[in-house]
Amino acid sequence: MSFDISIFSNREKAVIVWFLIFLFFGIFQKNIRLSLLGVLKMIFHKKILSVIVAMILYVVTIIIMFNKVHIWDNSLMKDTVFWIFGSAFVLVMNVNKASKDDYYFRKILIDNLKLVVLLEFIVNFYSFSFWIELVFVPVLFMVATLSAVAETKKEFAYVNKMMNYILSLFGMALIVFAVFNIFKDYQSFANVNNIRAIILPPLLTGAYMPFLYLFALMMSYETIFVRLDIFLSDHKALARLIKIETIKACNINLKRLNRFSKSVIPDVRNLTDVRAIRTYFRNLKHKQAGIV
Repeated sequence: MSFDISIFSNREKAVIVWFLIFLFFGIFQKNIRLSLLGVLKMIFHKKILSVIVAMILYVVTIIIMFNKVHIWDNSLMKDTVFWIFGSAFVLVMNVNKASKDDYYFRKILIDNLKLVVLLEFIVNFYSFSFWIELVFVPVLFMVATLSAVAETKKEFAYVNKMMNYILSLFGMALIVFAVFNIFKDYQSFANVNNIRAIILPPLLTGAYMPFLYLFALMMSYETIFVRLDIFLSDHKALARLIKIETIKACNINLKRLNRFSKSVIPDVRNLTDVRAIRTYFRNLKHKQAGIV
């Protein structure tokens, strides 16, 4: 079965080419090679690998369900793979932010429904010739890198301003180029396949939320339980009872669990017996119910 490279835009082809070039030279550079090996070791760590495998299995399940209701088919494979290695992977790696922000998941959903998502699709839909894109990709990468580095130091504020100005100009140029092409040939853009490709990422992200929520919940419980084991290392029976009562009190409510985690360690220091623990959690339930 032959591989059809035409499914990739010129910009995507340029990115792939530069990635392969970087990978090729990186293999022969000791420092880069060691860094790449470090990343691979991290990915293949038992805990991280189990999360990635669970994520992939969950996404495959979503795709099978979407396929059965005719939302997804093989023509969306490229967009799906990009979403998995882009949005899905980044979201699962940053899910710890959910413990610090009660509205984390709401913000993700809102971000995926903003008009900027449509604008990004339009900009990426139209690309320049392959050779122009091959030049633009490393140049823009260097400009973005310089901007990120310059942003960290006040003395480089002018450099940061210049780099951001260049990125803004290029972004505007892409938008103008894309809009011009839409008006030039509206029918090639406004077709069923493109509309499905536009709505696919928000749909996938929305269906992905339960997995992220469950993963964030497990991480929060694990963090609390590890802290309890450390602070109550000499009272394992009490630590076990507090864990059970914590699960009963918070259940699958991540917001409640995160709030509880901020006070649990200072509070449990004063809990010296089973009776004190049960009283503490009984009072906690009353507060949650608005009785106290």
